Amino acid sequence: MLIPHKLPPEIAALREIALHRKGPWGCPEVVPAEAEAWRKHTGEEDWLVWRARRTAAKLSALPVEILDGERIVGRPLFSDPQGEEFGKAWKILESVPPFPGGDTAHFHPDFEKILSIGLGGIKDEIRQRRDAAGTDKRAFYDACEIALDGCSTYITHVADACTDSALVRMCRKLASEPPSTFHEAIELMFLMIVALWFGEDHVMCTPGRMDQTLRPFYEADIAAGHITSEGALDLICCLYIQLSMILWPGAAISVLVGGRDMNGNDATNDLTYLCLEGRLATHLVYPTVGLAWHEGTPRELTDFACEMIATGVGDPAFFNDELISDGLRDMGVSERDSHNYMNATCVEIKPVGASNIWVTNPYFNCPAAMLRVMENTADSPPDDFEAFTELVKQSLAEDVRQAAVNSDRVWQERYTRGGFPLASCVISDCLERGLDFDRGGTRYNWVENSFVGLANLVDSMVAVKRLVFESGRLSLSEFHDILKNDFAGHEELRQEILNKLPSYGTDDAEADALAIAWADFIQETSLANTIGGNPYVPGLFCWVMHGEFGRQTGATPDGRKAGTALADGAGAAQGRESAGPTASILSTTKWSHKRALGGLVHNLKLSRGSLRTDSDLAALRALIEAYLRRGGFEIQVNVVDADILRQAQAHPDEYADLLVRVAGYSDYFTNLNPLLQAEVIARTEHGH
Repeated sequence: MLIPHKLPPEIAALREIALHRKGPWGCPEVVPAEAEAWRKHTGEEDWLVWRARRTAAKLSALPVEILDGERIVGRPLFSDPQGEEFGKAWKILESVPPFPGGDTAHFHPDFEKILSIGLGGIKDEIRQRRDAAGTDKRAFYDACEIALDGCSTYITHVADACTDSALVRMCRKLASEPPSTFHEAIELMFLMIVALWFGEDHVMCTPGRMDQTLRPFYEADIAAGHITSEGALDLICCLYIQLSMILWPGAAISVLVGGRDMNGNDATNDLTYLCLEGRLATHLVYPTVGLAWHEGTPRELTDFACEMIATGVGDPAFFNDELISDGLRDMGVSERDSHNYMNATCVEIKPVGASNIWVTNPYFNCPAAMLRVMENTADSPPDDFEAFTELVKQSLAEDVRQAAVNSDRVWQERYTRGGFPLASCVISDCLERGLDFDRGGTRYNWVENSFVGLANLVDSMVAVKRLVFESGRLSLSEFHDILKNDFAGHEELRQEILNKLPSYGTDDAEADALAIAWADFIQETSLANTIGGNPYVPGLFCWVMHGEFGRQTGATPDGRKAGTALADGAGAAQGRESAGPTASILSTTKWSHKRALGGLVHNLKLSRGSLRTDSDLAALRALIEAYLRRGGFEIQVNVVDADILRQAQAHPDEYADLLVRVAGYSDYFTNLNPLLQAEVIARTEHGH
């Protein structure tokens, strides 16, 4: 069994603060500065220049909190809005044309560039390109320089707030110069995350592929004797603690390790293990650490990951590196860039440092489309199951079409009322093209969505097919009435549906054939739409939306009661993997996951007693590898007993750091609402 790295006392103390921090999560001090920037805006000023001045003003006013023992610094000081000045500022900001919407978070800057040339090097590039560009590009480059200057100002203010002379020198250097040590590199990484997050609204900006971007600094410091692996691990833990300090519960932020480099070679190195160990040592909700697995992944790394899972930390999730890279290339991503991708906080996929991709835009409720058809055809039912299926497809396809139309409108509006000059400094190819992040500057552009409740839809269609159109036991109207009354007086029927009808996730041919058809339809329907001339890319995961949709959705024909959570990913509905975990992964991998770059989750829940021996761990590794080799996109494992979860419900203070995998992200179990707690407990627990 793995023994977690023991944190030094000062870092352990910071970890406790992060574990129990309850907010607030905003910096109202920046609002007056933002209002003043808008007050100075004139009709002649280019919109991007105003957006840059706004970013610079916010960063210049960003208050800094530094606690004793911090080795990575720059965290904003959060507080509640107070005072007359704040109210006046909001009045001024009410006159700002509203931002159109769309995703600005889930952000992945080009850390390789940032760390190699620093802010000064990027500023030099801006000036050189501006000098060579025509007058129509000058406002864009001016905006980029203003925003980048604001970033440097913020870093200088961090230096001013430090009392440790070494940190003062480090931050003053990083305000303009590139890092030369591992400590400086990881410090600049955090400073840029904060600047993009709180200066330009790129919430959940992630560290990305840390074991690759930080590798040159780590290996140089190790070779020179400037750092030990334990010292580097402590710094990684400090970064993880800082991320848990700045993000509210219920969100997500991610690190991805392993995989292959831009030449397609295995990228495993010492930092791969250290990034995983940091997750184990801190045992906080953020960040989740995923492992990009491929056939060349060292056996030792896979074994280490399985041992880590057995501790109950919930990480790493396994991502199918080969499948995802293939899917990206099908989307026009280059061979080199296809290896440099990132899960955009949960499981949504983006090329790193080169993309403007919106995720989960929006989530679609699959069984709701079917319930609408049952409602609308109760008095004039379709002639057969095929006709019923076609109506459900039309209903769901219309949801997708309308969402694409709405998103396309927002995408177009962002050309004039969006704009992100700071992001444009750190995303390829904005500076090269002289175009803003929101105006076609990035190398890859598309929008991703996510479909929730596939298993509920499939099992419901099985029930309608069997009970209405084959046996004739119920009319569609009668079945609809039973659902409206939440199976009241029909519990025997509900139990028959749950326990005797074919179910997706049990390797049943009939149910799985429907799953294949529906998964293919969902993906084809999504990709048939475009947004801003770009593909509308499907996903099949849910974050917390299986709970929210479930709360809003009445009883469904699969035996699910009204108000309970929908299925938690692309696998079986909770509690229905009655034929065991192998049958469950066989069902999920009978349909192609390659196009589901919007993210796909397969949840697996094991009891703690099931992973006690080397043979147990070998069986887990074999199961995970079988899923991935069969074309599975992502698999994540909860190792926790339902009894422990129930104890945590009764005594939450005693289980403050009990982590569970929900649906693409991790959370403290005690932080989940009762509906999601019940959903996690209801999952089939394998390995008794």
